[in-house]
Amino acid sequence: MIKRVYILFFLTALSSELFSQNCDQITDTLYFPSKQISELAKALNCPLKNGGNIQFFNYNGKFTLKLTLNEKLGFLDVGPLQIKSGTKSFFVKSATLYNHKQANAYFLVDVLINYIATLKDDGITSVVFNEKFEAKLTSEDTKNIRRVAKCFYESNKK
Repeated sequence: MIKRVYILFFLTALSSELFSQNCDQITDTLYFPSKQISELAKALNCPLKNGGNIQFFNYNGKFTLKLTLNEKLGFLDVGPLQIKSGTKSFFVKSATLYNHKQANAYFLVDVLINYIATLKDDGITSVVFNEKFEAKLTSEDTKNIRRVAKCFYESNKK
């Protein structure tokens, strides 16, 4: 009987540790290749299952998403970008795919806090570049993006 109590206690402690949300933002440098400047920013990272990463940045009250999707998204470096969140979409008329010839190609997308609120509710289900190339995210990735977006939103809303 006592063994069962210890096992139950251990499992409860372990599960609360595994499922607790680490909302501690780190200080990181956000580099803008188009302006050739770096900004010191508060950041939260959301690693993706395929080795990519979604980063949420707050620098001087401005919010930026860095989307490193780890997928081939064509050969052009500028074009329209659509970030899908279930049935909702966020459009960028002209987005730049930095390092497009490398595996770690990324987008920098300036957003408002209300879009972070959308991400905390819906996550990101896919990203479409140049209306042709789509990177679909797993349901686990979408769930993790929602969790990180919620942390970021709660710590940055005014």
